[in-house]
Amino acid sequence: MNDVSFTDRLRSLIGRECRYYGRPCRIIEVLAGEGRLILEAHDPLPPIQPDQYGQAAFRANELIEVGLYGDGDALSEDLIHILEGLKDSVS
Repeated sequence: MNDVSFTDRLRSLIGRECRYYGRPCRIIEVLAGEGRLILEAHDPLPPIQPDQYGQAAFRANELIEVGLYGDGDALSEDLIHILEGLKDSVS
């Protein structure tokens, strides 16, 4: 299902707020070639990010990679969960 029109429709969702298994997130990128959707988590207190030496450096929102496809050409369960949440928030 690596369809150009499908990935274009996903790209139109960039910037939309969504929930990923209860966590508030925002869709920030669609990597069609890699079959990934990138979410930015908006937790009340972002996790501490380490520097190159493993020392605590700063707080930043976590990026979550969600696979677009599961078995074969079927959509992944994670993507379906996100899309259903978007549909519920519109109605």
